[in-house]
Amino acid sequence: MSRPWITLTVEHLKSKMTSQEVADCGLGATDGTPADRVPSILADITQEVRGAIKSWTQNTLSADETKIPEEFKSRALDIARWQLLNTIPGYPIGESRKMAYEKAETFFRDVARGVIRPEPADDAEATAVPSEKPAGAQWTAPGSRTGRDRMNGL
Repeated sequence: MSRPWITLTVEHLKSKMTSQEVADCGLGATDGTPADRVPSILADITQEVRGAIKSWTQNTLSADETKIPEEFKSRALDIARWQLLNTIPGYPIGESRKMAYEKAETFFRDVARGVIRPEPADDAEATAVPSEKPAGAQWTAPGSRTGRDRMNGL
């Protein structure tokens, strides 16, 4: 049985942050704090993760576009936390947060290259593979730069 795919929530993000970070970001406040950006940050991270998964054509995606593999949640939240803390001018983000962000970025690069593959969702759909050349595209090889007829003076 495959592991479930999940939708990232504000509660997930809070669980990856210290109580001081939660307070500084205003998670729970409703007055134009950085917390107002959380839904869009989580939506962007979800699409980035799904894009990385889709980059390797042998992977499958959940039919629900708001879901990512549960095993990718922690790394996706590391990126979301980094992006949220960076929205606070002058906020002192620690070196450990930066390292977690960089490791998560590297992880998703490996996912895009097919080095790391997610378990398929229960409602998995194959990723789209272009079957023919897009309209107007010209795929040609570069011109020959060497050859007997091009060796003038050699």
